[in-house]
Amino acid sequence: MKYLINIIVLFLFSIFSFECDNSILGGILGEETAKVETAYVTQLGPFAATLMWTCSADVTGYIISQDMISPSLKKSKTHFFQLTNLESNTNYIVTLTCGNADISGSVTLNFTTWVSSFPQRTRGIWLIGGLDSSLNPIPQIDLFDPVANIWYPTVSTVPTPRVFSTIISHKQKIYIIGGLEKNGGIFSPSTKVEIFNPYSNSWESGNDLPTALHGAISGSIGDSIYIISGATNLDISNNPINNTVLRFYPEIGTSGFWASYTSATTIFPRTDMAGCTIDGTIFYTGGRLDTNGNASIATDAFVPSANTTTSLSEPSLSEAKHGSSGLCIVPKSGDAFPADDVWFSSIGGSTGSGNIFQPITSIAPTNRAEHYQFGSSSFTLGPLLPQTLYSPGTQVSYETRKLFVFGGANILNTPLNTVYSIGSANPTTGSWTTESSIMPRSRFGHKAIRIDR
Repeated sequence: MKYLINIIVLFLFSIFSFECDNSILGGILGEETAKVETAYVTQLGPFAATLMWTCSADVTGYIISQDMISPSLKKSKTHFFQLTNLESNTNYIVTLTCGNADISGSVTLNFTTWVSSFPQRTRGIWLIGGLDSSLNPIPQIDLFDPVANIWYPTVSTVPTPRVFSTIISHKQKIYIIGGLEKNGGIFSPSTKVEIFNPYSNSWESGNDLPTALHGAISGSIGDSIYIISGATNLDISNNPINNTVLRFYPEIGTSGFWASYTSATTIFPRTDMAGCTIDGTIFYTGGRLDTNGNASIATDAFVPSANTTTSLSEPSLSEAKHGSSGLCIVPKSGDAFPADDVWFSSIGGSTGSGNIFQPITSIAPTNRAEHYQFGSSSFTLGPLLPQTLYSPGTQVSYETRKLFVFGGANILNTPLNTVYSIGSANPTTGSWTTESSIMPRSRFGHKAIRIDR
Protein backbone atom coordinates (compact mmCIF):
# COMPACT_ATOMS: atom_id res chain seq x y z
CA MET A 1 0.00 0.00 0.00
CA LYS A 2 1.23 3.47 -0.84
CA TYR A 3 0.73 5.52 2.35
CA LEU A 4 -0.11 9.19 2.51
CA ILE A 5 2.44 11.62 3.85
CA ASN A 6 0.69 14.58 5.43
CA ILE A 7 2.37 17.70 4.10
CA ILE A 8 1.19 21.11 5.19
CA VAL A 9 2.55 24.07 3.26
CA LEU A 10 2.34 27.40 5.05
CA PHE A 11 1.69 30.44 2.91
CA LEU A 12 2.80 33.91 4.05
CA PHE A 13 0.88 36.75 2.53
CA SER A 14 1.57 40.52 2.59
CA ILE A 15 -1.69 42.36 2.34
CA PHE A 16 -1.42 45.93 1.17
CA SER A 17 -5.02 46.89 0.44
CA PHE A 18 -8.49 45.45 0.23
CA GLU A 19 -12.00 46.14 -1.04
CA CYS A 20 -15.34 44.91 0.24
CA ASP A 21 -16.05 42.90 -2.93
CA ASN A 22 -13.60 40.94 -5.12
CA SER A 23 -10.70 42.25 -3.04
CA ILE A 24 -7.32 40.66 -2.53
CA LEU A 25 -8.34 39.82 1.02
CA GLY A 26 -11.60 38.27 -0.24
CA GLY A 27 -9.60 36.11 -2.63
CA ILE A 28 -7.31 34.99 0.15
CA LEU A 29 -10.22 34.16 2.41
CA GLY A 30 -11.80 32.21 -0.44
CA GLU A 31 -8.61 30.20 -0.87
CA GLU A 32 -8.45 29.44 2.84
CA THR A 33 -12.10 28.48 3.32
CA ALA A 34 -12.68 26.53 0.12
CA LYS A 35 -13.51 22.84 0.59
CA VAL A 36 -13.69 19.75 -1.58
CA GLU A 37 -17.30 19.01 -2.51
CA THR A 38 -16.89 15.86 -4.65
CA ALA A 39 -13.95 13.67 -5.66
CA TYR A 40 -13.69 10.67 -7.99
CA VAL A 41 -11.28 8.43 -9.85
CA THR A 42 -12.55 9.03 -13.39
CA GLN A 43 -10.14 6.75 -15.24
CA LEU A 44 -8.08 3.84 -13.97
CA GLY A 45 -5.57 1.50 -15.52
CA PRO A 46 -2.63 -0.66 -14.45
CA PHE A 47 -0.12 2.21 -14.54
CA ALA A 48 -2.14 5.44 -14.40
CA ALA A 49 -5.16 7.05 -12.75
CA THR A 50 -7.07 10.25 -13.52
CA LEU A 51 -8.58 12.10 -10.56
CA MET A 52 -11.31 14.72 -10.61
CA TRP A 53 -12.50 16.92 -7.74
CA THR A 54 -14.72 19.96 -7.36
CA CYS A 55 -14.21 22.86 -4.98
CA SER A 56 -16.68 25.21 -3.34
CA ALA A 57 -15.00 28.20 -5.04
CA ASP A 58 -12.70 29.06 -7.94
CA VAL A 59 -9.39 28.21 -6.28
CA THR A 60 -6.18 26.32 -6.84
CA GLY A 61 -6.47 22.58 -6.32
CA TYR A 62 -3.75 20.47 -4.68
CA ILE A 63 -3.03 16.76 -4.78
CA ILE A 64 -0.94 15.24 -2.00
CA SER A 65 0.59 11.80 -2.28
CA GLN A 66 3.54 9.92 -0.87
CA ASP A 67 5.80 11.20 -3.61
CA MET A 68 4.62 14.72 -4.27
CA ILE A 69 2.51 17.76 -3.57
CA SER A 70 1.31 19.42 -6.74
CA PRO A 71 -0.97 22.42 -7.46
CA SER A 72 -3.34 22.73 -10.40
CA LEU A 73 -2.33 24.90 -13.35
CA LYS A 74 -5.13 27.41 -12.81
CA LYS A 75 -7.85 28.36 -10.40
CA SER A 76 -11.18 26.63 -11.02
CA LYS A 77 -14.04 24.88 -9.30
CA THR A 78 -13.26 21.64 -11.16
CA HIS A 79 -9.81 20.06 -11.29
CA PHE A 80 -8.36 17.07 -13.14
CA PHE A 81 -5.01 15.41 -12.47
CA GLN A 82 -3.41 12.32 -14.01
CA LEU A 83 -1.10 10.17 -11.91
CA THR A 84 1.36 8.23 -14.06
CA ASN A 85 4.14 5.67 -13.58
CA LEU A 86 2.08 3.76 -11.01
CA GLU A 87 2.56 0.10 -10.16
CA SER A 88 -0.08 -2.41 -11.27
CA ASN A 89 -2.37 -4.14 -8.76
CA THR A 90 -1.29 -1.69 -6.04
CA ASN A 91 -3.35 0.27 -3.54
CA TYR A 92 -2.81 4.05 -3.46
CA ILE A 93 -4.01 6.76 -1.12
CA VAL A 94 -4.07 10.43 -2.22
CA THR A 95 -5.50 13.54 -0.58
CA LEU A 96 -7.20 16.29 -2.62
CA THR A 97 -7.55 19.84 -1.30
CA CYS A 98 -8.93 23.20 -2.42
CA GLY A 99 -7.28 26.62 -1.93
CA ASN A 100 -4.12 25.41 -0.23
CA ALA A 101 -2.30 22.27 0.79
CA ASP A 102 -3.80 22.19 4.28
CA ILE A 103 -5.66 18.88 4.60
CA SER A 104 -8.58 20.42 6.51
CA GLY A 105 -11.60 20.35 4.22
CA SER A 106 -9.88 17.76 2.04
CA VAL A 107 -11.02 14.39 0.68
CA THR A 108 -8.90 11.25 0.63
CA LEU A 109 -9.27 8.74 -2.22
CA ASN A 110 -8.27 5.10 -1.91
CA PHE A 111 -7.95 3.09 -5.15
CA THR A 112 -6.21 0.03 -6.54
CA THR A 113 -4.67 0.01 -9.99
CA TRP A 114 -5.69 -2.69 -12.42
CA VAL A 115 -3.72 -5.90 -12.71
CA SER A 116 -3.47 -5.44 -16.47
CA SER A 117 -4.79 -3.38 -19.36
CA PHE A 118 -7.70 -5.81 -19.68
CA PRO A 119 -10.10 -4.72 -16.89
CA GLN A 120 -12.86 -7.00 -18.11
CA ARG A 121 -10.64 -9.96 -17.25
CA THR A 122 -10.11 -8.73 -13.70
CA ARG A 123 -13.65 -7.57 -12.94
CA GLY A 124 -15.26 -10.18 -15.18
CA ILE A 125 -16.89 -13.48 -14.21
CA TRP A 126 -15.43 -16.64 -15.77
CA LEU A 127 -17.78 -19.57 -16.43
CA ILE A 128 -15.84 -22.84 -16.40
CA GLY A 129 -16.81 -26.50 -16.56
CA GLY A 130 -20.24 -28.02 -16.30
CA LEU A 131 -22.31 -30.37 -18.43
CA ASP A 132 -24.29 -29.81 -21.61
CA SER A 133 -27.61 -31.44 -22.54
CA SER A 134 -25.77 -34.54 -23.82
CA LEU A 135 -24.03 -34.95 -20.46
CA ASN A 136 -20.68 -34.05 -21.97
CA PRO A 137 -18.20 -31.88 -20.04
CA ILE A 138 -18.06 -28.39 -21.57
CA PRO A 139 -14.55 -27.32 -22.63
CA GLN A 140 -15.34 -23.69 -23.53
CA ILE A 141 -14.62 -20.92 -21.03
CA ASP A 142 -16.96 -17.93 -21.33
CA LEU A 143 -16.29 -14.51 -19.79
CA PHE A 144 -19.01 -12.08 -18.66
CA ASP A 145 -18.23 -8.41 -18.04
CA PRO A 146 -21.03 -7.22 -15.72
CA VAL A 147 -19.96 -3.57 -15.94
CA ALA A 148 -20.36 -3.40 -19.72
CA ASN A 149 -22.97 -6.22 -19.78
CA ILE A 150 -20.98 -8.01 -22.50
CA TRP A 151 -20.24 -11.70 -23.03
CA TYR A 152 -16.92 -12.92 -24.45
CA PRO A 153 -17.64 -16.49 -25.62
CA THR A 154 -14.93 -19.14 -25.78
CA VAL A 155 -12.11 -17.02 -24.42
CA SER A 156 -10.25 -20.29 -24.02
CA THR A 157 -10.89 -24.04 -23.80
CA VAL A 158 -9.97 -26.42 -20.99
CA PRO A 159 -7.32 -28.89 -22.26
CA THR A 160 -9.02 -31.76 -20.41
CA PRO A 161 -12.76 -31.03 -20.10
CA ARG A 162 -14.13 -32.14 -16.75
CA VAL A 163 -17.16 -31.70 -14.52
CA PHE A 164 -17.55 -31.50 -10.72
CA SER A 165 -13.94 -30.32 -10.52
CA THR A 166 -12.46 -28.13 -7.84
CA ILE A 167 -12.19 -24.80 -9.67
CA ILE A 168 -10.59 -21.96 -7.77
CA SER A 169 -8.83 -18.65 -8.31
CA HIS A 170 -5.41 -18.40 -6.68
CA LYS A 171 -3.10 -15.43 -7.22
CA GLN A 172 -4.78 -14.33 -10.47
CA LYS A 173 -4.71 -17.81 -11.99
CA ILE A 174 -7.55 -20.34 -12.27
CA TYR A 175 -6.90 -23.91 -11.11
CA ILE A 176 -9.02 -26.81 -12.39
CA ILE A 177 -8.37 -29.75 -10.10
CA GLY A 178 -9.73 -33.28 -10.36
CA GLY A 179 -13.38 -33.85 -11.30
CA LEU A 180 -14.81 -36.35 -13.75
CA GLU A 181 -13.46 -36.93 -17.24
CA LYS A 182 -15.58 -38.59 -19.94
CA ASN A 183 -13.98 -40.93 -22.44
CA GLY A 184 -15.90 -43.23 -24.79
CA GLY A 185 -19.13 -42.25 -23.07
CA ILE A 186 -17.83 -43.36 -19.65
CA PHE A 187 -17.13 -41.04 -16.71
CA SER A 188 -14.07 -41.61 -14.54
CA PRO A 189 -12.59 -39.65 -11.62
CA SER A 190 -9.57 -37.53 -12.52
CA THR A 191 -6.32 -36.55 -10.80
CA LYS A 192 -5.38 -33.86 -13.33
CA VAL A 193 -4.44 -30.30 -12.40
CA GLU A 194 -4.58 -27.68 -15.14
CA ILE A 195 -3.83 -24.00 -14.58
CA PHE A 196 -5.11 -21.09 -16.68
CA ASN A 197 -3.47 -17.66 -16.82
CA PRO A 198 -6.27 -15.26 -17.88
CA TYR A 199 -3.89 -12.44 -18.82
CA SER A 200 -1.61 -14.42 -21.12
CA ASN A 201 -4.44 -16.77 -22.15
CA SER A 202 -2.09 -19.70 -21.56
CA TRP A 203 -2.22 -23.10 -19.84
CA GLU A 204 0.18 -25.14 -17.76
CA SER A 205 -0.06 -28.44 -15.92
CA GLY A 206 0.37 -28.93 -12.20
CA ASN A 207 1.34 -32.09 -10.39
CA ASP A 208 -1.48 -34.62 -10.22
CA LEU A 209 -3.66 -35.01 -7.14
CA PRO A 210 -2.54 -37.75 -4.73
CA THR A 211 -5.94 -39.37 -5.36
CA ALA A 212 -8.75 -38.83 -7.84
CA LEU A 213 -11.36 -36.49 -6.41
CA HIS A 214 -14.66 -34.83 -7.36
CA GLY A 215 -17.37 -32.79 -5.67
CA ALA A 216 -14.95 -31.32 -3.10
CA ILE A 217 -14.66 -27.94 -1.31
CA SER A 218 -11.61 -25.70 -1.57
CA GLY A 219 -10.05 -22.45 -0.39
CA SER A 220 -7.20 -20.21 -1.53
CA ILE A 221 -5.38 -19.08 1.61
CA GLY A 222 -1.92 -17.56 1.66
CA ASP A 223 0.42 -19.40 -0.68
CA SER A 224 -1.65 -22.61 -0.76
CA ILE A 225 -4.86 -24.19 -2.03
CA TYR A 226 -6.69 -26.40 0.48
CA ILE A 227 -9.21 -29.12 -0.48
CA ILE A 228 -11.48 -31.03 1.88
CA SER A 229 -14.17 -33.70 1.55
CA GLY A 230 -15.52 -34.86 -1.83
CA ALA A 231 -15.57 -38.37 -3.27
CA THR A 232 -13.04 -40.63 -5.01
CA ASN A 233 -15.42 -42.89 -6.97
CA LEU A 234 -18.57 -42.58 -9.09
CA ASP A 235 -20.29 -44.34 -6.19
CA ILE A 236 -19.74 -41.72 -3.48
CA SER A 237 -20.18 -44.34 -0.74
CA ASN A 238 -17.15 -46.28 -2.02
CA ASN A 239 -13.90 -45.32 -0.26
CA PRO A 240 -15.01 -41.92 1.14
CA ILE A 241 -12.45 -39.35 2.31
CA ASN A 242 -12.48 -39.01 6.09
CA ASN A 243 -10.83 -36.16 7.99
CA THR A 244 -8.33 -35.58 5.18
CA VAL A 245 -6.87 -32.26 4.05
CA LEU A 246 -5.14 -31.91 0.69
CA ARG A 247 -2.81 -28.91 0.46
CA PHE A 248 -1.30 -27.75 -2.82
CA TYR A 249 1.77 -25.50 -2.90
CA PRO A 250 1.80 -24.10 -6.48
CA GLU A 251 5.13 -22.30 -6.06
CA ILE A 252 7.19 -25.30 -4.94
CA GLY A 253 9.12 -26.86 -7.80
CA THR A 254 8.12 -26.49 -11.43
CA SER A 255 4.63 -27.98 -11.10
CA GLY A 256 3.71 -27.52 -7.45
CA PHE A 257 3.68 -29.95 -4.54
CA TRP A 258 0.84 -31.83 -2.80
CA ALA A 259 0.68 -32.64 0.89
CA SER A 260 -2.00 -34.86 2.44
CA TYR A 261 -2.62 -34.93 6.17
CA THR A 262 -5.29 -35.65 8.77
CA SER A 263 -7.40 -32.92 10.31
CA ALA A 264 -7.21 -32.59 14.10
CA THR A 265 -11.02 -32.68 14.22
CA THR A 266 -13.65 -34.55 12.27
CA ILE A 267 -14.48 -33.49 8.71
CA PHE A 268 -17.50 -35.56 7.76
CA PRO A 269 -17.31 -36.91 4.19
CA ARG A 270 -19.84 -35.15 2.00
CA THR A 271 -20.05 -34.52 -1.73
CA ASP A 272 -21.46 -31.57 -3.71
CA MET A 273 -21.50 -29.11 -0.83
CA ALA A 274 -21.67 -25.32 -1.16
CA GLY A 275 -18.57 -23.62 0.16
CA CYS A 276 -16.17 -20.68 0.00
CA THR A 277 -13.58 -18.80 2.09
CA ILE A 278 -13.87 -15.85 4.47
CA ASP A 279 -10.80 -14.47 6.27
CA GLY A 280 -8.80 -17.68 6.01
CA THR A 281 -11.67 -19.97 7.03
CA ILE A 282 -13.38 -22.40 4.63
CA PHE A 283 -17.16 -22.47 5.17
CA TYR A 284 -19.21 -25.35 3.78
CA THR A 285 -22.83 -26.48 4.00
CA GLY A 286 -25.28 -29.07 2.66
CA GLY A 287 -24.05 -31.81 0.34
CA ARG A 288 -24.72 -35.55 0.11
CA LEU A 289 -23.69 -37.94 2.89
CA ASP A 290 -21.25 -40.63 1.82
CA THR A 291 -23.19 -43.38 3.60
CA ASN A 292 -26.50 -43.15 1.74
CA GLY A 293 -26.51 -40.07 -0.52
CA ASN A 294 -29.01 -38.26 1.69
CA ALA A 295 -29.02 -34.47 1.55
CA SER A 296 -27.48 -32.69 4.53
CA ILE A 297 -28.63 -29.60 6.40
CA ALA A 298 -25.41 -29.06 8.38
CA THR A 299 -22.88 -26.22 8.13
CA ASP A 300 -19.29 -26.27 9.35
CA ALA A 301 -16.04 -24.39 8.87
CA PHE A 302 -12.41 -25.49 8.63
CA VAL A 303 -9.49 -23.29 9.71
CA PRO A 304 -6.33 -24.44 7.89
CA SER A 305 -3.98 -22.42 10.10
CA ALA A 306 -5.20 -24.42 13.12
CA ASN A 307 -5.88 -27.65 11.18
CA THR A 308 -9.26 -27.92 12.86
CA THR A 309 -12.91 -27.17 12.36
CA THR A 310 -14.22 -24.23 14.35
CA SER A 311 -15.59 -24.56 17.87
CA LEU A 312 -18.56 -22.40 16.90
CA SER A 313 -22.01 -23.75 16.12
CA GLU A 314 -22.48 -22.71 12.51
CA PRO A 315 -26.15 -22.37 11.55
CA SER A 316 -27.98 -25.05 9.60
CA LEU A 317 -29.79 -24.50 6.32
CA SER A 318 -33.57 -24.22 6.27
CA GLU A 319 -33.70 -27.35 4.10
CA ALA A 320 -31.34 -30.26 3.46
CA LYS A 321 -29.88 -30.01 -0.04
CA HIS A 322 -26.91 -30.70 -2.26
CA GLY A 323 -25.70 -29.22 -5.52
CA SER A 324 -26.37 -25.69 -4.34
CA SER A 325 -23.95 -22.97 -5.36
CA GLY A 326 -21.84 -21.48 -2.59
CA LEU A 327 -20.73 -17.87 -2.68
CA CYS A 328 -18.87 -15.63 -0.24
CA ILE A 329 -19.44 -11.90 -0.63
CA VAL A 330 -16.27 -10.33 0.76
CA PRO A 331 -15.78 -6.63 -0.11
CA LYS A 332 -12.23 -5.25 -0.04
CA SER A 333 -10.92 -1.78 0.73
CA GLY A 334 -10.42 -0.90 -2.93
CA ASP A 335 -13.95 -1.89 -3.98
CA ALA A 336 -16.65 0.60 -4.90
CA PHE A 337 -18.61 -0.34 -1.75
CA PRO A 338 -16.01 -1.56 0.76
CA ALA A 339 -18.33 -1.16 3.76
CA ASP A 340 -20.90 -3.67 2.50
CA ASP A 341 -21.55 -6.66 4.74
CA VAL A 342 -19.89 -10.07 4.40
CA TRP A 343 -22.18 -12.96 3.44
CA PHE A 344 -22.02 -16.72 2.85
CA SER A 345 -24.78 -17.77 0.45
CA SER A 346 -26.20 -21.12 -0.60
CA ILE A 347 -28.27 -20.76 -3.77
CA GLY A 348 -30.47 -23.37 -5.43
CA GLY A 349 -29.63 -27.08 -5.25
CA SER A 350 -31.61 -30.30 -4.90
CA THR A 351 -33.46 -31.59 -1.84
CA GLY A 352 -33.52 -35.14 -3.20
CA SER A 353 -31.97 -37.89 -1.08
CA GLY A 354 -30.78 -41.46 -1.40
CA ASN A 355 -28.73 -41.01 -4.60
CA ILE A 356 -25.11 -42.15 -4.32
CA PHE A 357 -24.14 -41.75 -8.00
CA GLN A 358 -22.10 -39.10 -9.78
CA PRO A 359 -23.38 -37.66 -12.05
CA ILE A 360 -26.57 -37.83 -10.06
CA THR A 361 -29.49 -39.76 -11.58
CA SER A 362 -32.39 -37.83 -10.04
CA ILE A 363 -32.96 -34.34 -8.62
CA ALA A 364 -35.60 -32.40 -6.72
CA PRO A 365 -34.47 -28.84 -7.47
CA THR A 366 -35.21 -25.95 -5.12
CA ASN A 367 -35.64 -22.22 -5.67
CA ARG A 368 -34.41 -21.21 -2.22
CA ALA A 369 -31.53 -18.78 -1.74
CA GLU A 370 -30.22 -18.69 1.84
CA HIS A 371 -27.73 -16.18 3.21
CA TYR A 372 -25.61 -16.21 6.35
CA GLN A 373 -24.44 -12.77 7.39
CA PHE A 374 -20.98 -13.16 8.84
CA GLY A 375 -21.21 -12.95 12.64
CA SER A 376 -24.95 -13.69 12.83
CA SER A 377 -26.56 -16.82 14.25
CA SER A 378 -28.63 -18.15 11.36
CA PHE A 379 -29.18 -18.35 7.64
CA THR A 380 -31.83 -15.95 6.34
CA LEU A 381 -34.10 -16.99 3.50
CA GLY A 382 -33.91 -14.43 0.73
CA PRO A 383 -36.31 -13.85 -2.16
CA LEU A 384 -37.09 -17.08 -4.00
CA LEU A 385 -35.34 -17.63 -7.33
CA PRO A 386 -37.55 -17.13 -10.41
CA GLN A 387 -37.33 -20.91 -10.95
CA THR A 388 -35.90 -23.99 -9.27
CA LEU A 389 -32.21 -24.49 -10.07
CA TYR A 390 -29.86 -27.41 -9.48
CA SER A 391 -26.10 -26.76 -9.59
CA PRO A 392 -25.99 -23.20 -11.01
CA GLY A 393 -22.93 -20.95 -10.92
CA THR A 394 -22.96 -17.84 -8.75
CA GLN A 395 -20.66 -14.86 -8.39
CA VAL A 396 -20.78 -11.24 -7.25
CA SER A 397 -19.88 -8.08 -9.14
CA TYR A 398 -18.47 -5.63 -6.61
CA GLU A 399 -18.47 -2.92 -9.27
CA THR A 400 -22.21 -3.14 -10.02
CA ARG A 401 -23.21 -4.36 -6.53
CA LYS A 402 -25.01 -7.39 -7.95
CA LEU A 403 -25.09 -11.10 -7.15
CA PHE A 404 -25.45 -13.14 -10.36
CA VAL A 405 -26.79 -16.67 -10.84
CA PHE A 406 -25.78 -18.39 -14.09
CA GLY A 407 -27.53 -21.39 -15.62
CA GLY A 408 -28.19 -24.57 -13.68
CA ALA A 409 -30.90 -27.15 -14.38
CA ASN A 410 -34.54 -27.31 -13.33
CA ILE A 411 -35.03 -30.74 -14.92
CA LEU A 412 -32.49 -33.56 -14.73
CA ASN A 413 -29.78 -33.16 -17.38
CA THR A 414 -31.49 -30.14 -18.96
CA PRO A 415 -29.13 -27.16 -18.56
CA LEU A 416 -30.27 -23.56 -18.80
CA ASN A 417 -28.67 -20.38 -20.16
CA THR A 418 -30.57 -17.91 -17.97
CA VAL A 419 -28.92 -15.20 -15.85
CA TYR A 420 -30.55 -13.76 -12.72
CA SER A 421 -29.30 -11.00 -10.45
CA ILE A 422 -30.11 -9.41 -7.08
CA GLY A 423 -28.48 -6.67 -5.02
CA SER A 424 -25.38 -7.96 -3.22
CA ALA A 425 -25.36 -5.37 -0.40
CA ASN A 426 -28.19 -7.30 1.25
CA PRO A 427 -29.31 -10.31 -0.81
CA THR A 428 -32.05 -11.13 1.71
CA THR A 429 -34.12 -8.19 0.43
CA GLY A 430 -35.21 -6.87 -2.94
CA SER A 431 -36.18 -9.06 -5.88
CA TRP A 432 -34.52 -11.09 -8.59
CA THR A 433 -34.03 -9.58 -12.04
CA THR A 434 -33.95 -11.70 -15.18
CA GLU A 435 -31.01 -10.34 -17.17
CA SER A 436 -31.56 -9.82 -20.89
CA SER A 437 -28.03 -10.94 -21.73
CA ILE A 438 -28.13 -14.75 -21.64
CA MET A 439 -25.18 -17.13 -21.41
CA PRO A 440 -23.41 -18.12 -24.66
CA ARG A 441 -24.22 -21.77 -23.88
CA SER A 442 -26.39 -23.67 -21.42
CA ARG A 443 -24.62 -25.50 -18.60
CA PHE A 444 -25.00 -26.89 -15.08
CA GLY A 445 -22.49 -28.22 -12.58
CA HIS A 446 -20.12 -25.36 -13.45
CA LYS A 447 -18.30 -22.63 -11.52
CA ALA A 448 -18.40 -18.84 -11.84
CA ILE A 449 -15.01 -17.39 -10.89
CA ARG A 450 -13.49 -13.97 -10.24
CA ILE A 451 -9.69 -13.89 -10.39
CA ASP A 452 -9.30 -11.04 -7.88
CA ARG A 453 -10.86 -13.00 -5.00
